[in-house]
Amino acid sequence: PMGSLLCRVPVRTIFKSRSEDGVCAIAISQDAKYLVTISAATVVQTWKFLAVQHRGALLSLVLMQFFEFQDYVIFNPQNPHEFVSNSKTQVIFYLWVSRDMGSRVSAWLLSPQTFKCLVGQFSQSIFHFNNTQALTGTSAGKLVVWDMHDPRALPEQLPAKPHGVTATKVVAMQEESLTVLQVLDSCIATGDVKGQVKFYDGQLRLLTIYSHDKVGPIQSISFSTILRDASSALPGSSKSLPTQTPLGFLNFILSTSDATMFHVATDSSNFERIMTEAKKAVNAIACHPQEPLVAVGSHCGLLKVWEYKQTQYLVSRIFPEAGIQCLSYDPEGHLLAAGFTDGSVYIFDAISLQSICEEFQCSQAPVTHISFSHDSKYLATADENYSVTVYKRVLQNGSRCWEHLAGLVSHYKPIRGILFGVHSDSNEPRLLSLGEDRQLVEYDLNSSIKDHLVVTHRDRLEQAAVPLCLTWYPKLSTESFFLTANNCYKMKLYNTTTKMCR
Repeated sequence: PMGSLLCRVPVRTIFKSRSEDGVCAIAISQDAKYLVTISAATVVQTWKFLAVQHRGALLSLVLMQFFEFQDYVIFNPQNPHEFVSNSKTQVIFYLWVSRDMGSRVSAWLLSPQTFKCLVGQFSQSIFHFNNTQALTGTSAGKLVVWDMHDPRALPEQLPAKPHGVTATKVVAMQEESLTVLQVLDSCIATGDVKGQVKFYDGQLRLLTIYSHDKVGPIQSISFSTILRDASSALPGSSKSLPTQTPLGFLNFILSTSDATMFHVATDSSNFERIMTEAKKAVNAIACHPQEPLVAVGSHCGLLKVWEYKQTQYLVSRIFPEAGIQCLSYDPEGHLLAAGFTDGSVYIFDAISLQSICEEFQCSQAPVTHISFSHDSKYLATADENYSVTVYKRVLQNGSRCWEHLAGLVSHYKPIRGILFGVHSDSNEPRLLSLGEDRQLVEYDLNSSIKDHLVVTHRDRLEQAAVPLCLTWYPKLSTESFFLTANNCYKMKLYNTTTKMCR
């Protein structure tokens, strides 16, 4: 179940293993004893070689400025002390040798200047299963073959790997860019920008291709450790993975640059979509007022609802025309409203995500804020054109629906918040907006009519500072307050009636 994938417990956390720049690449050795990490620093990178059971780094090496930014690293599956990293234009081979007097690391730099033909930018590197070669994929659809030693030399004449690393040839595999390289026991797998997965033998001869028109550029491939047997391929039947894998029965999962994951059954070439996530920034999130549900919206137009106690995905919708900028549940939890980057506003059923009415297109700029009134009779939005727009729930032919009430350019600088409340002397909704123009604007919803939004008060809350957010203060006494925070790190309490700072 997908929920179980999201609830794994860490068995070990390594603190202070990296500078503030973070980690851009990581690999674990085949025997699971060692980790290698590369920092994300753009000027001077550092890689660290760590033992999993060790309390700190065994080795740390600074990659000087003449090395380009390394963004990929992998171990030799047959030698945990040997690994390779690459940037877009450089490949570096490393060998860690433990001595009684300490440890040393050797690194060798190889770049496109090594070749006399166009190779493109490097993507990923792997060690060949023959343990005498390494391969690097490129954006020109080529594989660079590195020989780890001279096969004609006598064993006693061979230098310690990778001292003898040389680029022997460049093999044109295809026209499309190669994005992923994987090595198996007896074959080599590649992934490319067209979503194709290809298998080759040790001499780089094509064996088979898996592709689907719904698959985007491949980012990673992960192979199963269970092998389906062709003669007993019944539901639930499987056997352990042998040393020599009969090609075509090793299932795999691939992920793509558009945040989608597929499970591929190699015996039937079936591509099953198992996960679709946001491929752009997540800008909107809202929690259900009663149930453990959270709605998440992204700039790619993906809207998903999760049950967060069990971390279970429930339902989703995709809007390819525009990105989701803000979300809000109504107080009863029946409705979910979304504001989009193209200025449109949708109102959904909170469970099914089906639209309960036609979308509204009343804003000419991205909607930045959205909120329901306490009685779910009104919906208000703010956009990047400094406008506040109000929608009202009405009865038509005996059924409830929503209509546009009015809008107003009520600020001259970006709006930082809209806030519904309740009038103290009645149960009628109260609407406020706060902008970077330091103005707190209050609207009279009862007096507002079609295409005319009435303003009752304008109050300047700050003289020099810029207010950034607004919320109601809990009702702890007979006096009511709202709370603001500004760009001078100050929070202020204001009386909701007099607007005086307390």
